[in-house]
Amino acid sequence: MTRSKAPETSEGPVTDSPVTDSEAILAQMKRILASQAFRNSKRYTRFLTYVVEQTLLGHGDQLKERLLGIEVFDRPADYDVATDPIVRVAAGEIRKRLAQYYMEDGHEDDLHIKMPPGAYIPEFSQPRSRGITIPEQEPAQPITANPDVPPSRRFLRSRLAAGLAAALLVIGGMGAIYFSYGVRRQAVLDRFWDPFLHSSDTPVFVLGDLTPHGEGAIPAESAGVQTGSFSSDHLALADVKAFNRILQIMARHGKQATVLNSGSATLADLRQYPAIFVGGGSNQWTMKSLESVRFRIVQGLRPNTNAIVDAQNGLQPRWVVDFNVPYNSIQKEYGVVARFRSPLTDQATVVIAGIGANGTIAASDFVTTSSYFKEFADHAPRNWDQRNMEIILETEMIHGDYGPPKVVTTYFW
Repeated sequence: MTRSKAPETSEGPVTDSPVTDSEAILAQMKRILASQAFRNSKRYTRFLTYVVEQTLLGHGDQLKERLLGIEVFDRPADYDVATDPIVRVAAGEIRKRLAQYYMEDGHEDDLHIKMPPGAYIPEFSQPRSRGITIPEQEPAQPITANPDVPPSRRFLRSRLAAGLAAALLVIGGMGAIYFSYGVRRQAVLDRFWDPFLHSSDTPVFVLGDLTPHGEGAIPAESAGVQTGSFSSDHLALADVKAFNRILQIMARHGKQATVLNSGSATLADLRQYPAIFVGGGSNQWTMKSLESVRFRIVQGLRPNTNAIVDAQNGLQPRWVVDFNVPYNSIQKEYGVVARFRSPLTDQATVVIAGIGANGTIAASDFVTTSSYFKEFADHAPRNWDQRNMEIILETEMIHGDYGPPKVVTTYFW
């Protein structure tokens, strides 16, 4: 018997086969938490772990907003859920990240863990194929009318055969649509990176560098990054995270890259190769490159206050982050994604930078996640991929952790 594997649709695979094997569920949860969608967030890891474990213990009916606020986010017992939406916001982000995990290649047949909208009790199920089972065919025989079968029944059989053929066409069409949609969405992201993916030159990554005792500084060797300079190089952790995400895009297309820190990179280096500058204030080449475009990152607007300014409006601050307040109290962070031919180096240049560390990571999330980028491309000019561009992003902050990036403005030239 041959069973055809059914394609997923934009609504996701059928998952109506419940799973009750606790060990299998916990093993799948660990795989999810180790994925890119979760491994960088202690907050969402803690949330998902708590609701899964409590559900497996039979306490699912107790998973209410207030309890989660107390147990997962350390809120006081009398906190006001109406004015503090942390549980609802985090749950929405977890639903998005779970969906992102199951959209990645290789996870189509994984045990599914999902959190239905409006509830905090996770559901566990195994994907069920949408395919139609087609029996093995007997050797073909001449088609003749059976005189023992009444004409009406022969007509019914022909209608059933036509219906089955139509169903197969519909299912095949759904598969083609889904595959085409996935390819188009990925292709949109590749169009942004096209100057680097299809260049004969090896691109250069330039990461921000910090003093050994700077906040968020890690040795380059411990990050697994060979900067081509000294083993004592110290990189910003946020820049390393962003670099790793972008490097995966390059690796999918068989591209290699050279990595330098901003202190060791020279103008002579950057005039030879297309460059990707990662990180904001800790990367002098990011700051120099942005001097030639409209939106720029400015440090020290006021003590410990940085901003993105608009050069077409007298360098007026447009988006500001005050780092004088406790870090967990910052509500929004901002990032810049720029792609242009730099007048400084006469090379294709991409800048991925934030006002702060979370802005940099959110910007890298945007340029490496197909669903985020497709939404931008749907509202961009038709020939956006042939133009220079700047994209300003905003990310909501919840106690020091960043949310999904949102486009707040764009500029093309």
